[in-house]
Amino acid sequence: MSPAESGVIREIMVKEGDHVIKGQPLLKLDSEAIEARLAVAMAQADNMGGINAAESEYQLQKERYEKLAKLESRDVSSEYEVQRALATMKTAEGRLTEALEQKRVFQLQADQARAELERRILKSPIDGIVVEIVKDISEPVSPIESSREEYLIRVVRIDQLQAVAHLDGEWAGRIREGYEMELKLDSKDADEGAAGRRVKGVVEYISPVIDSASNTVRLRLVVDNSAGTIRAGSPARLLLPVSGAARTVSEP
Repeated sequence: MSPAESGVIREIMVKEGDHVIKGQPLLKLDSEAIEARLAVAMAQADNMGGINAAESEYQLQKERYEKLAKLESRDVSSEYEVQRALATMKTAEGRLTEALEQKRVFQLQADQARAELERRILKSPIDGIVVEIVKDISEPVSPIESSREEYLIRVVRIDQLQAVAHLDGEWAGRIREGYEMELKLDSKDADEGAAGRRVKGVVEYISPVIDSASNTVRLRLVVDNSAGTIRAGSPARLLLPVSGAARTVSEP
């Protein structure tokens, strides 16, 4: 995982070997300027003084206009006084609307600052284990430098593993997604007790294209590793069925 923005690492919240859950914060970038801007926007949004004053003025002018309008119907007040009171009330109403809109602007600025703060927190996209932390606190990072090979933190999920194989093109029409196949773990790299063991995997994907140069087709299997007995990244050999065709998992 890599950052969405440039910055300096302020805090690393996990260590290698930690089990993490999806959405758990792993790392924070410096954000003092954004935090200050958020505090100002929240203070301005929570300031009700201007709104209360504008609302009181509007209510006062509204009551005055309504009283003059009633007196006009009794020929006690002039039409000029009523129209002037109406204009004053509308002006007060405009000030109240402006104060409410300004509060809304401050709220949006606060929301924007919160969103920027969220982007400066690197969170785990999966449940997994932290296996590598590349940089340390106070080191600068940039998303421009980030790539699949260059990252800040590596989190892996080992309860399900993926195995990728390249089969001879003649098998392209015999294997289907959902078929069950066997893998034999390499004796040199597998954990003790798993060396040479056969495990089953389910075909998750088989490429519709045969590589013309090698006459091979790419295959991807999913292997259950909920017991954690297979080390991720271990090499294995795909065992082809003797009958010439694999079977689906649903078959007996």
